[in-house]
Amino acid sequence: MSTLIQLQDVTFQYDEGGQSAIENLSLTISAKEWIAVLGRNGSGKSTFGRLLNGLLPPTSGAVIINGLSTTDEKEIWNIRKTVGMVFQNPDHQFVATTVRDDLAFGLENLGLTRDVMQVRIDRYAHLIGISHLLDAEPYRLSGGQKQRVAIAGVMAMEPEVLIFDESTSMLDPVGRKEVLDTLKRLHQRGITIISITHDMDEAVLADRVIIFDKGRIIKDAHPIDVFQAPDLLRQVGLTLPFSVQLQNELRDKGIRLENVCLTEEELISELWISYSAK
Repeated sequence: MSTLIQLQDVTFQYDEGGQSAIENLSLTISAKEWIAVLGRNGSGKSTFGRLLNGLLPPTSGAVIINGLSTTDEKEIWNIRKTVGMVFQNPDHQFVATTVRDDLAFGLENLGLTRDVMQVRIDRYAHLIGISHLLDAEPYRLSGGQKQRVAIAGVMAMEPEVLIFDESTSMLDPVGRKEVLDTLKRLHQRGITIISITHDMDEAVLADRVIIFDKGRIIKDAHPIDVFQAPDLLRQVGLTLPFSVQLQNELRDKGIRLENVCLTEEELISELWISYSAK
């Protein structure tokens, strides 16, 4: 896969001379990856997300998106067309009185014709599953519906990368499932996803997990490698996914499964295989 994002020895400070929120960070992200970014509050993970689409310029070092530097003011609009961001509270992203008009707002800023705008609105409303909500008022929707509208609004801009900054943390289980199902569909379509989250069951869906602590990356690996290190997770205030916790408890009771199960579906399948083999 081709490299899409590069961070080269990046440091960021909110206050000149103050403590670094991000310190000496270097990494690359390839096109079509799904990356989960974990860490306790104040670890630097949200700052990391804002560096990627130019909301924050690095204090030192370079953030390169598709060959463009986020410190080049002439390219910041192109960078933000490449990297879209969905925030924790979708209400902060709504600007219009109907879902349709809200989706149209960003497209108007791109200078698209009315016909092209309508095609994109219909396409991404269908993709995200909100076609039946286009004439609704955004503020009257459920939490999961609001977040899907926010995702559709960003997707209509056709970015290559989508950053989700704690976008499921305010949702109930139904709304969380709606958004996670949407993320899965987007990833299947080849969108690069960066999910900043505290939800371990969301993190297990990723291709790669990055853990931040005090502005530095302390782990960058496949989810299986990360969740087989419970001491590291406890060190940074994180917990194991439910399926891994249950598998560990089963092992303590003498029930050993052949494979590490990151999801409940995988765990059920392994339990069935184990039971059938007896």
